Amino acid sequence: MFSGQRDKNRIIISLLIVMGMSGAVLFSIGQDRAPEPIDPFQLALTLKSAREYGRRLERAALDFVCREEVLELVDLTRDTSQSLIERNPTAANISGERNPYQRPDIKFNTGQPKKRHQNTYVYDYQMTRQAEDIRESRVLLERNGKKAKDRQGAQPTLTYQYAEILLAAARLLDERYEEYYDYRLVRGDRLKDEEVWILAVSPRLAMGGYLGGSLWLRRRDCAILKVEWDPSTFGNYQNILKRAEVYKARPRVVSCTEFGVEKNGLLFPSLDLTEEAYVQGDEDVFLRARTRVAYTDYRFFTVETETEFKRRPPGL
Repeated sequence: MFSGQRDKNRIIISLLIVMGMSGAVLFSIGQDRAPEPIDPFQLALTLKSAREYGRRLERAALDFVCREEVLELVDLTRDTSQSLIERNPTAANISGERNPYQRPDIKFNTGQPKKRHQNTYVYDYQMTRQAEDIRESRVLLERNGKKAKDRQGAQPTLTYQYAEILLAAARLLDERYEEYYDYRLVRGDRLKDEEVWILAVSPRLAMGGYLGGSLWLRRRDCAILKVEWDPSTFGNYQNILKRAEVYKARPRVVSCTEFGVEKNGLLFPSLDLTEEAYVQGDEDVFLRARTRVAYTDYRFFTVETETEFKRRPPGL
């Protein structure tokens, strides 16, 4: 009896030692990956610098052309009459007016027949901005791998509508709307070769028509390198939740924009990606829609910031 008890004690002690060693290993790993402590004043400093960058971008005189490649995948095979929910009208802010800084919503479905779609579009995209006058134009070069004959403008996509990708992220920092947002400095991190701060921007009103997300800000000047949009702030997120009920699955929506092209201290879009998926169990993932927009081959004609305007000699 006592021998058996001693054996049990030895087993328990051995388990405790192993658990202690495992805990030490886990603690060590956690220490290696622990986020950098954030100074209480760092949020104010980061937000101030980020807003300065946003103002430079908002006030810049711009004129550039690039190649815009759109890949759209849509799978409507699981849709039923219940899940084909029309897009809600764009939400208004608390004053009852449409928020001019709202990113275009993801638009889900259209009553199309139950089938899969894959479309590709290649455009010459041009954006010009002088003061408050912003103009976007697209010339279609290719559609589904074939050269476009009539070279018309933008083709309607089945799911995601996109516009003014360059300015959407910076507008989350607009001081005119700061009373409707909470700002939180999440942590310091690295993105590719850059030291960054991750700033979370959350609307205070769930139905206010304001988007939220997390911004990856380059530490040296708080320029926006990336934004991960919070899909729960999309104007039509309730439709996604209803569709998830029909599918008997959990929604998984990812939407992000990367800014990987730099000119005169301003960063321009390189990629915009939105995916709408639904997950059942641990492994069954149904991808209903994916829109990927890549921006390459930039040609800059004018990129001038307010500072450069002030420095320009008179008469030029």
